Amino acid sequence: MVLTTSSPTKGLQLYAKSYINGAVDYIFGTRATAWFEGCDIESIGKGFITANGRSSEDSDSFYVFNHARVYSSDANAFNTTFLGRPWRHFARVVWQNGELGRVVNPAGWSKWGDDDTSKLYFGEFNNFGPGAATGHRANFSQQLNKAVDIKELFGDSYKSEWWVDPSYL
Repeated sequence: MVLTTSSPTKGLQLYAKSYINGAVDYIFGTRATAWFEGCDIESIGKGFITANGRSSEDSDSFYVFNHARVYSSDANAFNTTFLGRPWRHFARVVWQNGELGRVVNPAGWSKWGDDDTSKLYFGEFNNFGPGAATGHRANFSQQLNKAVDIKELFGDSYKSEWWVDPSYL
């Protein structure tokens, strides 16, 4: 799944109650702002779910996973998947209120060949399940004090947009 836009500014994307699967960087992009609501995310091999390519502080690119379920159908998949890794230095991803299965690696997050993690924003809030344990999380990720509100990404009037069906959320 490529999350990008042909616009030079930004693109807003909403995925609700969707099934998404993959192994390596299967949710990636450079400019999109995307909200994933109640999605089932199946890891079908060793790898990384997200690769956010936010390239500057000025970029709006942000992925938020709210009430997502991360799992694998493979009974032997244990600690094989990371929630994400940075494609660029300003990557921004949050997982919140979700069920993280045993497929999630205890570190949660991974680097991508560059040790400069000072500008990353990898956060988690109120997740549960065996993959949600925070004791061994990567030191460049953080546990948030509150959930990200969808209005922070889409604005106060998002429910009246033609592309949003609030009854489905």
